[in-house]
Amino acid sequence: MSVYNGAPHVYASVQSILRQSFTDFELLILNDGSTDNSSQILNSLADCDSRIRLIERENRGLVASLNELIAAAKSPLLARMDSDDIAMPDRLARQVDFMAANPVIGILGSNTHDLDENGFLQSAVETYPLSPEDARVGLRSGPPVCHPSVMMRTDLIRSLGGYRAAFRHAEDYDLWLRASSVTDITNLPQRLLLYRRSPQQISQKHAAEQAKAAAVAWLDHVRCGEGRASLFDDMPHLPHYDDLDALFGNDYASAYVRRKVVERMRYSNEMLKGPEFSMMLHQVRAGEGFDGIGRTILRLGRKGRMVRAVVLASAAAGILISGS
Repeated sequence: MSVYNGAPHVYASVQSILRQSFTDFELLILNDGSTDNSSQILNSLADCDSRIRLIERENRGLVASLNELIAAAKSPLLARMDSDDIAMPDRLARQVDFMAANPVIGILGSNTHDLDENGFLQSAVETYPLSPEDARVGLRSGPPVCHPSVMMRTDLIRSLGGYRAAFRHAEDYDLWLRASSVTDITNLPQRLLLYRRSPQQISQKHAAEQAKAAAVAWLDHVRCGEGRASLFDDMPHLPHYDDLDALFGNDYASAYVRRKVVERMRYSNEMLKGPEFSMMLHQVRAGEGFDGIGRTILRLGRKGRMVRAVVLASAAAGILISGS
């Protein structure tokens, strides 16, 4: 568990691990330079349970923190946990048993329930793939597992080099793509994690960066599948959109990544009010368009962004007129 300013929820999150029916574990927690009272909470918890090993240092970000935790782990299995989620009491027991019975599985997630930002349980309807075959197919459209629900084989993750800095905000998806070349990935059908959703989570606050990183990770995955070396093992940051064609040695990488970001924008209110809107507008004016443009215009109107709704509608109308 990496913690950064997790004071509102970290106590309950840690307690949900300490109260697992499976008890033979070490809980590695890294306090990544929190500026709230996370340190006091974590030290108090560590004083009461010897299974907690607490690491505290200055802020370096999630990717660096996760890699440090992977290096520090002593167990053959790693279970991920976010500092604002809740693990069901039999999560670890079920995952340990499954991993023992299925040695070909390198990464195992589970289905989840959702918590809203106030902690109320939301009815869960989404399911993750329940076979390695379905997970492999699902990789094309996104992560086949919920990151904080996974249990992973330590040696496997270390052999892959852990998480890569260039794919900040989509570091888990990049890892699943690389892992899929050497192991199987699947999920348990049980909902073993209460996954907190809020406007502050990465998928909302950094939706554009996440969409870009995911699209670039897919292109790099395809490249590696063709027998060529990855471009990002030692790269600290992703290049600008305009530099992607030269990097990949083709004339479609930049357009592909922009299109994937625009597709993601349809569902992100943050992106629709941000500078990424100009990318969406440029794509529509270029005659490319995207599925769901009508719903996106309506969403802008409902959120009170009437000027952007009218501008996007005018651009879409221009496509219709030019094609008639």
